[in-house]
Amino acid sequence: MADRLAQHPPTGAPTIDDVAPRAADVLHELVGGPEAISFAGLPDNLIFNFPDPGAEWWPAHRWDAPGAGYHKDGDWFRHFLDSPEQGILGVIFWRDVSERQGPTYLATDSVGPVARFLRDHPEGVDPGGFPMGQILANCSDFRALTGHQGTVVLAHPFMIHSASVNATDEIRVISNTAVMLREPMRLDRSEGSYTPVEQLVLEGLGVESCAFTPIGERTRIVSAREDRWRNEQRP
Repeated sequence: MADRLAQHPPTGAPTIDDVAPRAADVLHELVGGPEAISFAGLPDNLIFNFPDPGAEWWPAHRWDAPGAGYHKDGDWFRHFLDSPEQGILGVIFWRDVSERQGPTYLATDSVGPVARFLRDHPEGVDPGGFPMGQILANCSDFRALTGHQGTVVLAHPFMIHSASVNATDEIRVISNTAVMLREPMRLDRSEGSYTPVEQLVLEGLGVESCAFTPIGERTRIVSAREDRWRNEQRP
């Protein structure tokens, strides 16, 4: 399925406040206001899922299907329970997306398993270091991201997801982005006024607060994707 997907680097990233002010209002509620955000742009990179009518279609809950690629986004940093590099996962629909048109599949109840894994690894987890089979075996709520052109999806950063087969004759066109926070998430606020994103992490851990302290270094990583884009831009 990989050869049916195509993604190009962004050339610009206008702010969500300018492009989608209603979505920006919701975003601010989720992460603690505009002052909590260091980046909230909507990059103009497009991700195409080309038609492949001859491919065997599989539903979202078939996470073990051939061609499934469930993963946690964030190939540019070492992951911790409180990482600020990805406060929200954003998906933008540039065309209508139907169920068999290669939509993004979500494991909507993966926040808890991911949170527990990160809690148990304060040294940090590099991209690709998440045990997807173990995490997905603890998930039961799988859904396809479908909707109309112009839809903006704001998902929890611990939500595991996958591309899927486009079994129609219509190209699926989306883009995605990561909203970045100024500071790491606070999971032990004395006043107890957690953001919705933080609250979901605590609910996934089954606790009211969590005094998390990373013991590994917060490291930026140059991904293979970024390295490829840089090479393509060289004369």
